[in-house]
Amino acid sequence: MIRLIILRLFESYFRHRWLNLVPIVVLLFAASGYIALSKPEYISIGTLYVQKASLLSSLTKIQDDGFSWRTPTQIAVNEVSELLQTDAFIRSAIKKTDLEAEMARGPDAITTAMDSFRQSVQVQMVGDNLIEFIARNRDPKLAQQLASATIEAYTQWKLNADQQESAVAQSFFAEVIPPYQQELQRARNELKTFLETHPQPLRGERLPEEQVQIAQIQAAIDLASTRLENALDKEESARLAQSQAESNVRQNYLVIDAPTLPSKPERSLKTIVLNASIFLVIGVFLSGAGVVGGALLDHSFRFALDVRSALDLPVLALVPDLRQIPAATPALQSEASPQPASLPTHQLEAAEPATAQGENLPVGMIDQVAA
Repeated sequence: MIRLIILRLFESYFRHRWLNLVPIVVLLFAASGYIALSKPEYISIGTLYVQKASLLSSLTKIQDDGFSWRTPTQIAVNEVSELLQTDAFIRSAIKKTDLEAEMARGPDAITTAMDSFRQSVQVQMVGDNLIEFIARNRDPKLAQQLASATIEAYTQWKLNADQQESAVAQSFFAEVIPPYQQELQRARNELKTFLETHPQPLRGERLPEEQVQIAQIQAAIDLASTRLENALDKEESARLAQSQAESNVRQNYLVIDAPTLPSKPERSLKTIVLNASIFLVIGVFLSGAGVVGGALLDHSFRFALDVRSALDLPVLALVPDLRQIPAATPALQSEASPQPASLPTHQLEAAEPATAQGENLPVGMIDQVAA
């Protein structure tokens, strides 16, 4: 069965060989026209340098990211790729470009602008510490804005993410420290008041009850003072961590090559090959569909295998294809053609009237007369 299908497909193709190639040729011409008429794109590229730690973080050791098998550049590329899929990040980056005007035209325009931003911006590694931000657009100015906006939005996101915990810690201790200060001041005032009302005796020592009460007040003062000192230390650490976060972002993420305004469009060979391949694949698909359709619609018997498979009958003979038999040469024809036998004179004279008389006779009677 598989052999029959293959034979039918080949027969369907070679029956209209050139007609089956028309879709491929037409779509190749269409691909050439599309590539020639497509508007060129401008490319703007910015380079960001990424290092692991700044000097301040190495001195303070307040924040420690721990050990990782991935390099800082790989982490940064993954972060940017994931952020480009979020609407909040795209929205913050669009604010820095001319696409901001599109955001006031309704939900459809907003979706179109954000999708265009995602498709126009790419990020890739070019080394252990370098990242390239590539922006493509038909407008050279907008291409530069897209690359710059992506770099700025990413550095600002890193700064906000690193400062968030420090800001929360600062806010917490800012609320806790004033009550601790008030508690310490109350304990000191209480001790001062007690000493004023119970002065040191001129002779001897204080009464045991006064000593116990003074010890209790002093313990409360020590406890409040310790709590306040711890809170102040942690609040200072939080402020230092916030400064460190800002320093890390400014020092760990440096713009080496700022995106420039492209002066001439660039045609990517990869894009041209991809577009041509799409047209070629469609053409091949249409040609294949024509071949398969011709084989399915043709119900005639083309091979002996068709008869045996469809009718379950033996094939006794096949009509030869005379186009494939080479024509015989004149010498061979003369050798192959039989020569008439020589007859005696009286037999020839007898055969001539019979032949002349048999011109209007049926074929069978002519044979009898000739005999």
